[in-house]
Amino acid sequence: MTNTQKHLLTALIACLAPVAGMAGNIGEPAPPLAVKAWIKDKPWQFKVGTNYFAAGTNIYIIEIFATSSLASRACITNLNAVQKGFKDKGVVVVGLSEEPVETLKQFVQRDGAMIEYAIAADIERRTVLSLMTPARQKGLPCAFVVGKDGKLLWYGHPMRGLKELLDAVIAGNYDGQWGRKVEAAQRQMVQYLTFARQKDARTKPAGLIVLAARTNDVGLLCDMAFQIATAPQLPRRDIALANEALDQAGKLAGTNATQVAITRAVLIFETSSKEQAVAEARQAVAAAQDPQDKAKAEILLRNMEVRAKAFGRKKTKSAGTNVVTMEMTNQIESATTKRTQDPAGKP
Repeated sequence: MTNTQKHLLTALIACLAPVAGMAGNIGEPAPPLAVKAWIKDKPWQFKVGTNYFAAGTNIYIIEIFATSSLASRACITNLNAVQKGFKDKGVVVVGLSEEPVETLKQFVQRDGAMIEYAIAADIERRTVLSLMTPARQKGLPCAFVVGKDGKLLWYGHPMRGLKELLDAVIAGNYDGQWGRKVEAAQRQMVQYLTFARQKDARTKPAGLIVLAARTNDVGLLCDMAFQIATAPQLPRRDIALANEALDQAGKLAGTNATQVAITRAVLIFETSSKEQAVAEARQAVAAAQDPQDKAKAEILLRNMEVRAKAFGRKKTKSAGTNVVTMEMTNQIESATTKRTQDPAGKP
């Protein structure tokens, strides 16, 4: 390695490393909710005239979502399970959107029966910006967990790690250091994806730094592979790096085999063979032992099945002469099988 390369790597590590005093919101008081209107089930914990997270007995999950986001809709089942499973432990789930009140009312009227937690409308993006900007989060949905002391404990995708975090918090085993580690890892991943979108020469070494920072953490390794597979606007996806992260996760003691297997299926689906991906996802679901892991894997499987079917129709239309044959096949399949098709977003 030349001196120039060494200096570049040193500067890159400094860029990606968490900065003292700049660790973000973890461990700090959460900003208040700026609620224009409660659309569904206003929690009694929020008193009239204030939406601050007062210290007490409640743990709050604030999910920033959009009604137009299929990925947000895919999280409803998981958030329902969290609200139902942890309600007696003081957990309060709130879905909050910056969309107009009328849009949210129509959403609740249409899908309210399947939503078992509170829904609120933001005021001029105040809550969205106060939570998302310091955390450097841009994608939806994104969940923020506020502890009983009113301080932010965690943020991330509602489908990844939320139940495990709540189990730890309620059992008194939550480690603030772990929360800050996750936060630092998320920031590093954001920087890596920014480099990748810009085709920056620092992309590869940044990816290796992200991988090294996630060593010995199955959840973070799987999350890395998942983001490489699904992050939008990537001109090139580093499949080898994603597979290396999954290989490391698979070798760790106590590995969540279902999580690794379903994430690998997502990677295959997005980068190579949809048929192979669906087959491997079905195997992951069949082999799953934990009910929660199985439910999450099933959501991703259904999503892949729906998208693979749509992709097949698109290919058939472009083929022209095979349209009638394919449509007849689909009719036979639909008449002989009953498949639950969930309008889920991109896995």
